[in-house]
This record gives sequence, C-alpha cells and structure tokens, in this order.
Amino acid sequence: MQLFEKLFGKRIPKQTPVDEVRQIIERFTTATHAGVDAEDIGRYPHKQRKVMAFHFGALEYLTKAYDLDETGELAVFVMFIDKYFNLPVKETGSISELLESFASNTDEQQYLEAGIDVFRRWHEQDERRAPLQLGEMLQRG
Repeated sequence: MQLFEKLFGKRIPKQTPVDEVRQIIERFTTATHAGVDAEDIGRYPHKQRKVMAFHFGALEYLTKAYDLDETGELAVFVMFIDKYFNLPVKETGSISELLESFASNTDEQQYLEAGIDVFRRWHEQDERRAPLQLGEMLQRG
C-alpha cells in the first residue's frame, strides 16, 4: 500500500523562497490596505508610486532575510505590481525606471525607507497596527 501511495499519491510541491516571500508580501499588503483609500490611489499616479515604493522597501527587507538574489526580488515585485496595480507584464521593462525613481526621488525614498521599518515592526515585532502607517503618510501628503 505504501509503495502504491509513494508512486501514485498526491505530491505537494515544495515551496521555493520566492513563493514564501510572495505570500508574506501579500499578507503585508492586505494589512496596509486597511488604512488606505484605494480609489484615491487609483486617481493619483504619484500616490501609486509612493505605495509601490513603500511595498518595495518591505520587499527589499524580506528578500535580504530570505537571501534572494536580484532576479528573485524583481520576480516578486513584478507579481506584486501585476496583482495590485494591473500593470501588464509586457510593460515590466519600466520596472527598472521605477526602481531608479525610488532611489533618486526624495519623497519616494522616504516611502521606501518607511516600508522597510514598518515591515520589520510588523513581521518581527508583531506590531499589527504598523501597516496603517502607510495610510497616515498618504493623508499627510
């Protein structure tokens, strides 16, 4: 019987680090959405970029913890952008421009750094209300 199950039984594929990081980022994104006006973000591209920078900061922190390379990090970010901002995958060439903007734009850099800090507090220190900081930041400007 065990031989039969071993040969023909259902196999659960092992999760990759990229899969694990993607799942954690999705849970974090769900937590940040509680404090954000989604319609407001949809109307204002500059707010979209701030939200993307915030989540990329969280992703940077998490990819370092999982020792992912740049390819893995970009793969998760493209999945994030595609899922939450409906950016077609064929337009992902602009991802590198987006990431450069996060590094060079002072306002977006602040959101990226806040994303790192908020994610760390949420993930490691179990501060469940920390992700609401994104909404507060967006309301201030």
